[in-house]
Amino acid sequence: MSSVSPVATNTIGVLAVLPGDFSMKIDELENKIPEVCAAARVIVQHYRHTKKFAKHIVALVVKQIKHMTDVELAEFVGTSEIGKVLGYKKIPDNSIFSKVRERADPAIFEDLNNWILQDRMKGKQVRLLAPDSTDVPANSLEDKDAKWGHRTPSKREQQEAGDNANEMFFGYKLHAIADAESDIPLGFFIAPGNRHDSVFFHKLFEDVRKRFCVMFGGKLLADSGYDSTRIYKEIHENNMKAVIARNGRGHRKSEDPKDPEYGKRWAIERIFSRLKGMFGLAKNRLIGLKKVSIHIYSCLIAYLMTYLM
Repeated sequence: MSSVSPVATNTIGVLAVLPGDFSMKIDELENKIPEVCAAARVIVQHYRHTKKFAKHIVALVVKQIKHMTDVELAEFVGTSEIGKVLGYKKIPDNSIFSKVRERADPAIFEDLNNWILQDRMKGKQVRLLAPDSTDVPANSLEDKDAKWGHRTPSKREQQEAGDNANEMFFGYKLHAIADAESDIPLGFFIAPGNRHDSVFFHKLFEDVRKRFCVMFGGKLLADSGYDSTRIYKEIHENNMKAVIARNGRGHRKSEDPKDPEYGKRWAIERIFSRLKGMFGLAKNRLIGLKKVSIHIYSCLIAYLMTYLM
């Protein structure tokens, strides 16, 4: 396994993302694919697929990086150097990618995502954690797995809509928890849109605590959706400080904490913004939790390949 890219590190040794977004150049992507493919080949065999199946898994990630349709992806992998690196010798029938989504367990993509994280975050301490969720719209009202849920509009959307606090959407939610100092998402859960953020906090927090080195005395930075006695207790029991906005419970405005580091909570919002703007998270064209999960994990892997590898 390779070491962490030396783009930047902060004073406590956590990978720091350089200011500003950037798109991965072709040669950068080409250099990263062999390592990802090697990991994918190992992972797919655990799910009883052949090693050749791995190239299709990674191709679906390339699709999110390059903003392509299945037809464009087939043309791209069949005619480009990246396609040769993946193992394509000719232009495949674009229907192969639909078949992959039918046959693949979303856990394959989740494992590949976690492999990148484990490799690149090994030995790094996490001091600030920020949880939140973002909406992923359903492709059709006929999607039986999708549900109606509440979403909080961005500040720009709120200004344009007259500061409407929240609105309804039909689809799914990506629940995530991130390292707020490096803008790296560390834990995830995908669920129908009607599930509240706090329901998945324990799973996300435990997952991160078991797989990464969370610093003693670190902080959890969260919005008012996590203002819960249960969550305060769990954070305290794990020797962290809960920096959570007070929920007005409909009687008053939510109140941000005074902690000077609370503003770093916006790291999770930046991650969601990049996932939607750069990697097509919001452009879901699939139906059903299984296929939508594959789409979401493909976006997450694309993010990690860009910002962490």
